[in-house]
Amino acid sequence: MHSGSQVQIRTARESDTKSACDAVNAVAAEKWYLATVDGFSLEETRAFLKRVVDGSLSRVIAVVEDEVVGFCDILPNTAKGFTHVGRLGMGVRSEWRRQGVGHRMLDACLSLARNAGIEKVELEVFSDNVAAVRLYDSFGFRQEGLKVRGRKLEDRYQDVVLMALWL
Repeated sequence: MHSGSQVQIRTARESDTKSACDAVNAVAAEKWYLATVDGFSLEETRAFLKRVVDGSLSRVIAVVEDEVVGFCDILPNTAKGFTHVGRLGMGVRSEWRRQGVGHRMLDACLSLARNAGIEKVELEVFSDNVAAVRLYDSFGFRQEGLKVRGRKLEDRYQDVVLMALWL
């Protein structure tokens, strides 16, 4: 078990590309927590981080000795009429879960989103990801909908819970 206190929460930098890519792909490889199971290439991650940094978008990472162990972002919708809404995405490497890392990242990222003028944060979470649902509930996110059997992977169905928080 690790000590969550040794984890630094900070904004993402382009220099985090390799480690951030590894972290996202590690969580994606577990298959059951992120919408992607394939993860992203180094080039896709680099382009994403460049867009985040250049646009001063709300994204934080959890770092231990230069290794990214978690990530959290709230990206604004760019469609006309929807720019008040941001979409939350986050993940924590399995060995760092249940130590407050997700809570600390979400708290920091919500602050950034608030300061950036985001009024509403939306997310989708698989209903069987009980720890994540509990985390979102603790921050005041409320369920706005449910996609019953919204995903089928390896002959297993997962319901997709739609949640949102007004800032």
